[in-house]
Amino acid sequence: MTARSDHLQPTPDDRFIDIDPSWLDFGPDDPLDAQRWLNACADCGGAPSLAMNELRWQVRCDCGRAGTPGQLAAIAAVNWNKSPLSLHPAFGELPFFALDGLSIPAARAKLIRIREYLEEQKRRCERRIRARENFGHRYFQRIRAYLAWAIYAQGLVREAETRLLDEASRRKAANAH
Repeated sequence: MTARSDHLQPTPDDRFIDIDPSWLDFGPDDPLDAQRWLNACADCGGAPSLAMNELRWQVRCDCGRAGTPGQLAAIAAVNWNKSPLSLHPAFGELPFFALDGLSIPAARAKLIRIREYLEEQKRRCERRIRARENFGHRYFQRIRAYLAWAIYAQGLVREAETRLLDEASRRKAANAH
């Protein structure tokens, strides 16, 4: 996804998000292609599936585990991925935001800005919906999906940081004995 000047022009109420323009290219992959991005099941290692469950999308594994439903398939996929039901990859392995090779502080800083940008774009979309303005519904879905992925990525960065701190504490304790 790249920034386009013709989308959601700012109003006096809009926040300016100072973000590196190169960070707005989230990669060639579509966050709405939800089935493609499901993590394996933490219990059985199997590949879960995504399907409509009444009026919402839900991820289910053949072993019986099920994620929290979502209105969008992409949201249901992220709900599954961020839950303890799925195996969590390293943050650099995510398909979006070009986090591979970044340190934990650099990834955290980048994701904070990306999340702020996406939250503002979501707010602008919601404002246009309330005003009954015509704009791309798929654009709004993609913003929501990217925002969910950014939040998930922030959680993976926190997990990586916690693992590093735990390892450092274990080494320190081992060296003290």
